[in-house]
Amino acid sequence: MTGLGAAALRGPRAGRTPGRAERGLPRGARAGPPPPPRSGPGCGGAPGARGCPGLRPGLLGGRGEARPGWLRCCEGCPGWCAGVVSLPPPPPHPPPLFFPPSPLFSCFFPLKEYQQKNSPGATAGTKKKRKTKEGSRPATPTTDDQQPPENVSVSFFLPSHLSPPSSLVFVPRSFSSTEGLRQLSEQLNGLVSQTRYQELAVALDSSNLTNKQLVTKIEELVRNNPTNQFDAEKKEFEQKFSKEQAALREQLQVHIQTIGILVSEKSELQTALGHTQQAARQKSGEAESLAARLHSSRQRVSELERTLSSISMQQKQSEKHNKELVKERDNLKLELYKRSKSSEEIKQQNSELSEKVHSLVSQNSAMKLDVEDLQKKLEMAELMIQQFSSQGGSLDANQQLQMALEEKASLETQVAQLSESLHQLQAERDQYVEKLREEGSVWQQRVQQLSEQVHTMAEEKEKHMAKIQELEDNVTELLSTSGRLPSPPGPTAAELSLQEEIQRLQQEKEELHGQYQAQVRDNEQLSHLNREQEERLLELEKTVQRYSEEAVDRQQILEDMQSDKATISRALSQNRDLKEQLAELQNGFVKLTNENMEVTSALQSEQYVKKELAKKLGQLQENLGELKETLELKTQEACGLQEQRDQCYSHLQQYALAFQQLAAEKDELHKQFLLQTQLMDRLQHEEVQGKVTVEMHLKELQQTKVTVTFVTSAMYQVEQERQDLRKQLAAQKQQCRTLLQQIAALRQEQQHHITLDGGKISLTTPTLCVQLRFTELMREKADMKERLEELEHRCIQLSGETDTIGEYIALYQSQRAILKQRHQEKEEYISRLAQDKEEMKMKLLELQDLVMRLVRERNEWYSKYVAAAQNPELLASQPEGVLPAERQQEAAPNQEDPTAKQIMQLLREIQNPQERLGSLLENPCIPFFYRADENDEVKIMVV
Repeated sequence: MTGLGAAALRGPRAGRTPGRAERGLPRGARAGPPPPPRSGPGCGGAPGARGCPGLRPGLLGGRGEARPGWLRCCEGCPGWCAGVVSLPPPPPHPPPLFFPPSPLFSCFFPLKEYQQKNSPGATAGTKKKRKTKEGSRPATPTTDDQQPPENVSVSFFLPSHLSPPSSLVFVPRSFSSTEGLRQLSEQLNGLVSQTRYQELAVALDSSNLTNKQLVTKIEELVRNNPTNQFDAEKKEFEQKFSKEQAALREQLQVHIQTIGILVSEKSELQTALGHTQQAARQKSGEAESLAARLHSSRQRVSELERTLSSISMQQKQSEKHNKELVKERDNLKLELYKRSKSSEEIKQQNSELSEKVHSLVSQNSAMKLDVEDLQKKLEMAELMIQQFSSQGGSLDANQQLQMALEEKASLETQVAQLSESLHQLQAERDQYVEKLREEGSVWQQRVQQLSEQVHTMAEEKEKHMAKIQELEDNVTELLSTSGRLPSPPGPTAAELSLQEEIQRLQQEKEELHGQYQAQVRDNEQLSHLNREQEERLLELEKTVQRYSEEAVDRQQILEDMQSDKATISRALSQNRDLKEQLAELQNGFVKLTNENMEVTSALQSEQYVKKELAKKLGQLQENLGELKETLELKTQEACGLQEQRDQCYSHLQQYALAFQQLAAEKDELHKQFLLQTQLMDRLQHEEVQGKVTVEMHLKELQQTKVTVTFVTSAMYQVEQERQDLRKQLAAQKQQCRTLLQQIAALRQEQQHHITLDGGKISLTTPTLCVQLRFTELMREKADMKERLEELEHRCIQLSGETDTIGEYIALYQSQRAILKQRHQEKEEYISRLAQDKEEMKMKLLELQDLVMRLVRERNEWYSKYVAAAQNPELLASQPEGVLPAERQQEAAPNQEDPTAKQIMQLLREIQNPQERLGSLLENPCIPFFYRADENDEVKIMVV
């Protein structure tokens, strides 16, 4: 081991402070610094060496501090080697001084190799204490059992940096004879080695100074004579550079050939690009023209679809209204049929009652004649009774007179009752006739109104159908012209005319809506008037009843007065007769006996007549009961008819409310249709322009044309059938009018023929006329029923055809839904294309980064080449292909290669085609081709 401060590291027991027994200290003695080593050569690091000088001076360091101490040389050496043991840093302390690496340290034993050699035998030592003093401060460095030997760093110091021996403080101790001598010898050896170390350090400093002087002299010589020193090196470099230049020239030729090929390919590609650009321009012009045509045709088709949809909605509404009117008409026909049946029954009952009344009148006249005869007979009987009373049988005659007077009074009361019942029946008959007339007039008015409404709706439908046909003709003409002619610059005359027609149709629609509202108002006013008339009729009926009751009372009073006058006149005449008869009684007394027998026979005959009259009165009472029952039934039927009429009015109100709801639903549907049209316009504006879309839309237009032609044919058939129905309705209306006129004439005849002559009613001739008219009306009614059944059959056919039209409309809507779905698929395809475009942009950005990296590598290689050309001496001192970091940072070129610029320009044009200022022909460039090698790397060699 040399004496230049190279400390031998610890062996298996290195780093452990010697115990008291090892140091030869007695018990109770204080440990101080070890004695100086004895003189002699070192052990050389060999364990168990005999010639070791003992302890070696060194520094014990830990936690950033270094203290002078003694280290043990080896396992068998009792001495200590000079060194520094690093421990965990204490509070701040000046660090130890290290020398930079120099060639002198290469001869020393390396630290790592020594650790590798001694680490297998090294074990975790126990805690050991060492107490040393530097000046007046003691230090006790310790090493834990857990700290491995690799964590302890040993720094080497020269002897010149160590503290002199005088700094060591020795404490006097009591030693034994042998151990004390040994320790003193060791301390002396250490002092000798320290002086030797100091001398060597001084020699080393002097050698360093001489080296520095020599280096300066060499540099001056090199500056003065550079050619003499580096000729050989230059020759070597020239040979190397000539070889490299030959290789580079070969690469240049290869690159020139590739550039020529690329330039030829570039010219060919430029010509191909020119052709493709021209073709693309032509195609773009064609696509624009086709897109303009398609846009105009779409606008026209959308306008026509709107008009068709509005007309179809109007047609549906008119059909619904027609259906409602047909239903109302059917209901009214049923009601008319019921009313006609009831009127027929009432007429039959009236005829029966009239016959009964005629029979009763004849019976009454016969009874009146009988009563007059009886009165005459009574007068004769009274005269006879007076004659007999004057003679002596007055009591029996008075009783008979009283009986006769009572019977007469009872008969008169019965006759009065019968006359009152006749008057009541006549009044009721008149009332029923008036009611029937009024109801017939009301229903005739309703039938006329409904027929007028049907006629107006039919006319409106004809107008709408004519307009639809005109619009379809215009659509076909426009489609034919759009297929032949190029895209027009603006709206054509046909489109303007269509727009004017559409506006006119809208105005007519508004006018029809106003007319409909006016008609609804008129219906409401008519219903109000009908109610007022019903109220007036009720009042009139009440007044008629009142007048009939008053007339009956008056007739009774007149009859009483007439009877009183007759009795007075009769009494006077009887008094005169009695005066005359008093003179004649004497002459006629003989005759009385004969006449008495005649009177008895007359009384018997009168009794028989009375019995017959009683029987007739019973029959009349039974007939009166039956008439009352029939009247009650008629009143119940009249109440049922009134309830039916109220139900009809409620149904009409419900229909009006339903119509209002339908109008509201129509407005909502119109709003939804407008929203759908707006959506369709947006979809149409957002469609992609191209040949494929043009062909698809042309096919779809052809399909729509086929559907439109089919719908137009169906609508034409429906219009023809409606025209036939309108003609039939007009004929029926004329027939109804003739019937109404006939009924009015019959009513006038009935009013003229009804006459009252002294309480007697002659109804034979009008009843016959009414029966004849009734038979005629029944025949006409049967004909009308047959026609109505035919009309209902036609209406059912029309409803079926309208259902088929609705199915066609549903098919058209499904086709439109399919078109919408296709449009959505196109939009999704466009979005996918946009995503692919964005991905291509990202890939282009990555390619741009790769190209920039390749350019940087090229610049690095170029900087290496320039540096090698300028400073060839660096190649000898450093390995090939490696440049310092400072020169790599400073060797970036100021200008990039033109090929890289062209590549970047092409990439930018591909990424942002709108940023190109001119065409491809105005910007000449070289195409960039590359191919990856086996390691998936791309390298560009730029000449």
